[in-house]
Amino acid sequence: MYAGAVALTPLWLPARAGRRLGREGWFAGCSELLSLVPGRLGIFVRRSFYAMALDDCATDVHIGFGTTLAHPQVTIGRGVYVGNRGTLGMCVLEDDVTLGSNVDLLSGRRQHGFSDPSASVQSQPGAYTPVTVGRAAWVGNSCVVMADVGAGAVVGAGSVVVHGVPVGAVAVGNPATVKRTRAAA
Repeated sequence: MYAGAVALTPLWLPARAGRRLGREGWFAGCSELLSLVPGRLGIFVRRSFYAMALDDCATDVHIGFGTTLAHPQVTIGRGVYVGNRGTLGMCVLEDDVTLGSNVDLLSGRRQHGFSDPSASVQSQPGAYTPVTVGRAAWVGNSCVVMADVGAGAVVGAGSVVVHGVPVGAVAVGNPATVKRTRAAA
């Protein structure tokens, strides 16, 4: 892990510096570049880079091929698995979270403003809010998550989470609705 962090110093050091200056472009570019490294080497270099560049990142995470992080304001706990080709915005992934492939975890529901019809959406201010996925939650493939997911919850594949999912709930659909609660183990 430490050897990887040293080898990747030319990437994470400017990413940290850019963050202090309010510029996240270098971080995003490094995230895109490192997302394309295949296999075990890719998992290792992503883990090493994110351990140095994020708010907090455990040393045993799995971040799959093609997955990018849009912002460095991310916390990733121990034992987290993130599948291939996902996108993570500002978020907190607590210990033992599992995200399937193609999961888009956005920075809340209001990233883009659109109240002024005479202005483009891109020129209107939005609000970025971190989304938390609780300990041991599982988010299935191809989900879009814009609100918190409680600890131990399960979100079915292809679901769109626009409202919080309670602790231990099983939620599916678009928008995701709670279908049942998991039995305590």
